[in-house]
Amino acid sequence: MQVISNIDYLVLIQVILIFLTGGIVKGLIGVGLPTVTLTLLSFLFDIKESISIILLPIILTNLYQMFNGKYLKQIVNDVKIFQFAAFLFIFPGFYFLTILKSDTILFFLGIILILNSLLGLMKYEIKFKNYTSKYFHIFIGSMTGVVTGVTGIYTMPFIFLIQSLQYSKDKVIQLMGLTFFIFGCTQFFLFSLHDMINVDKLIFSLVACFPILFGVYLGTILRKKISEDSFKKLFNFILVVMGIILILKITF
Repeated sequence: MQVISNIDYLVLIQVILIFLTGGIVKGLIGVGLPTVTLTLLSFLFDIKESISIILLPIILTNLYQMFNGKYLKQIVNDVKIFQFAAFLFIFPGFYFLTILKSDTILFFLGIILILNSLLGLMKYEIKFKNYTSKYFHIFIGSMTGVVTGVTGIYTMPFIFLIQSLQYSKDKVIQLMGLTFFIFGCTQFFLFSLHDMINVDKLIFSLVACFPILFGVYLGTILRKKISEDSFKKLFNFILVVMGIILILKITF
């Protein structure tokens, strides 16, 4: 596993640009920080190390996003069962992360990227009529928790609950802030418990917050000038390509 403290300046510049890009995407559409940064960092570092690097920025940015709105109490009431199930199942997901080879995790990451992005490109929404059922929330929560624990990607199959709830855009963004904050804190606890986060990584993560926050700021400005629909199409297309590249990278 590559040691963070020994990276050269060229790699450091690449990492800063990756964090800046992830921040811009999050500022534009409210999501995409873990997806973009994890995928790009996996070309430079081991996937397990990449996840540990981005946890602190995820926690801080989503802490702000969680409280930046007026719907938090209602959201908690709507999805508390989902959140609890997801929280519990991050633990077995993390166990698989610790025992699986990095190439296997990258393969799953590539598959999830492709599936998630193809759904976005096709604008295909899967809505469940029984989305208020506690059993539905337990099922989606448990599956999301496992996927999160293994890959560090938070949106599958969480996206199906989001689509079923039919929240307004602002409410969805606040929901994702709450969810990703909980997921990030849980992962941070588990990585720390298993000595997968050290002082070097914490410093690196803290430094990463600056380009990410600047990127989020730029993204919020660009949101007013760029068609969100056009950007989402380009974003999802790029993620499909990156997913394919990841799979090819470990296959050949």
